[in-house]
Amino acid sequence: MKVYQDHYQNLKNTDALTITIGNFDGVHIGHQGLINYVKSFKDTKSALLTFYPHPMKVLRNVEYQQLSNLDQKAKFIEAFNLDYMFIATFDEAFSSLSSDNFIGFLKDLNVKRIIIGRDFRFGKYAKGTIEDLQKQFDVVVYDDVKRENIRISTTYIKDLIYSGDLEHAEIMLSRPYEITGKVIHGDGVGRTLGMPTANLDVNAYVLPKNGVYYVKVFYEDKVYGGALNIGYNPTINYSITKRVEVHILNFNEDIYDKALTLQFIKYLRPEYQFKSKELLMIQLAKDIQNSKALFEEDI
Repeated sequence: MKVYQDHYQNLKNTDALTITIGNFDGVHIGHQGLINYVKSFKDTKSALLTFYPHPMKVLRNVEYQQLSNLDQKAKFIEAFNLDYMFIATFDEAFSSLSSDNFIGFLKDLNVKRIIIGRDFRFGKYAKGTIEDLQKQFDVVVYDDVKRENIRISTTYIKDLIYSGDLEHAEIMLSRPYEITGKVIHGDGVGRTLGMPTANLDVNAYVLPKNGVYYVKVFYEDKVYGGALNIGYNPTINYSITKRVEVHILNFNEDIYDKALTLQFIKYLRPEYQFKSKELLMIQLAKDIQNSKALFEEDI
């Protein structure tokens, strides 16, 4: 798959394309069905158009809580062997494109056919409609993907993750939910307890509810088991901001400023405020042992 990322005016193409358009946050099973349908047309090359940064950041000046960053999105999409992935810079100029100018941009990409969902809109103030596209292109409206009569959407999967329902989120994503973040300095409490943790900067992601999780940790092409805590450390050194920290099993390296990828596999327990440090240490030892047993089952 060839990936092109640039301002929309610089994105050009000569091959006739069947394309799908959207944010594709999480690349869930609904997106996957759409992508596979794009590939089914053999008279053109297959392509996907997405945007960076997320439109919410530009249009409303808010940090969008994502299911996947741009690198993850590209990795997930690459697995489907599309011919092209176009990433248009979403800025004020792009957000101000009229529907006619957006159609002109698609023509510059040599789009012949568009596969989209039934709620697709485009152009400034979302004035562009599917009917407008049908005047210029072959347009196929792809039916919603449903499970148990529920429409699969990024919003629905976010709600599952927020609630800690990782099992159903994994089904909707077709893989465990994962986040990637840089290791940052914490307060060192875990090390003083003999259970060192790596604190992660993952504020851009949707995070499950507070508690302890068994996770898989990916670092430099190796996979480790881990016990991860999300919360405020209520027993020792209470934090006013939410923290994400992971104890990596059988690991002892300096990884400050390095990136870790974590896959959430199982919710173990809520975050508690213990009456003493000793009781906290007993429970942490149990969490680590439970995570170790689960990891050994996965090997």
